[in-house]
Amino acid sequence: MIKTFSGCILVAGSFIVGCFSAAILAAESVNHITSEQITPEQISLPVDIKYDWLQLTSLELLKGEIVNLYDDKLEFDSDELDSVFIDWEDVKMLQSSGIVSIGFTDLSTKTGRLLVKDGKSYINGEAFDNSQIMTIIAGEQTEANYWSSKITLGANFRKGNTDQIDYNTLAKTRRRTTESRFNLDYIGNFSETDGENRINNHRINSNFDWFISKQFYLRPVFAEVYIDPFLNIDYRITVGSGLGYNFIDNAKTEWSVSGGPAYTYTRFDTVQIDEDKDDGSAALVIESLYDTEISGDIDFNALYRLQYGNETSGGYTHHAIATLEIELTDMFDLDLSFVWDRINNPQPDANKLTPEPNDYQFIIGFGIDI
Repeated sequence: MIKTFSGCILVAGSFIVGCFSAAILAAESVNHITSEQITPEQISLPVDIKYDWLQLTSLELLKGEIVNLYDDKLEFDSDELDSVFIDWEDVKMLQSSGIVSIGFTDLSTKTGRLLVKDGKSYINGEAFDNSQIMTIIAGEQTEANYWSSKITLGANFRKGNTDQIDYNTLAKTRRRTTESRFNLDYIGNFSETDGENRINNHRINSNFDWFISKQFYLRPVFAEVYIDPFLNIDYRITVGSGLGYNFIDNAKTEWSVSGGPAYTYTRFDTVQIDEDKDDGSAALVIESLYDTEISGDIDFNALYRLQYGNETSGGYTHHAIATLEIELTDMFDLDLSFVWDRINNPQPDANKLTPEPNDYQFIIGFGIDI
């Protein structure tokens, strides 16, 4: 019995071998043609009203949401991988589904839908070179998009005027736009032993910067408040103005130096008989800030701030802090910080006891990004 079946001949219940060979060759031919027609380099980002799309120079493709671009680092909230941070130079294509706000190196801003492709950026169809983009913020330019904060809580192993374990807090708040930057930092230590206060110091620093270019900025005002009765300082207030310059500003490293003249006022906790309770003088403040990415999960940053005043206010003083930030999750970090504070000429108290000039702290903290 012989019957035809789909162009093949069935003889005694068996397919002719040639039919299978033809089918296999046809399937391989189709697959071969398909693989030649579509390659990763030829992928076009899908038009999508729900998701943003990102393709890296390695040709990996992600969908999700654009969060922001700062310091040549793109934060992208992937639908599967959660938040990822990508060097701007590693972006091959980027397409926003909605409105984003873009800040340029000439400090101008534009708002619209963004497409990045082949080294060019298109905002509502208008083309720009990628190197001209300095910041990207998802959505319209609203106040909430400009702010970021971090709080670190931990134990402090202290050696200096006091040797013991302290409870400590470090907090940072930043408001950043294309044209300006506002910083507010706090570091505080408090310890009590057998009901007796052993440590109680607090330092608040703040500054406001206005960018003239991507590298150069004016600092119309900076201020510091420092309290430490164990250093015989009831409080010390420093206010000044100056300017700064970004020597390094790329995807992995930022280094800036700033400074200017200031006025410092110190009120002492206790003084000897016939000594003044307070003192005010002109001062010079210089600050250096360094921040670098060691790896994808580890960052290192260091701050060094020195101040020159008269001998009564302490003469040469400095505050230095170096921190290793180890990312545990998108929100939580393990922070290891070393702090060195020095007052070159500490003032004796009413009992004629002169504090040690140096205080060292090693802080193990648990950081929360907000």
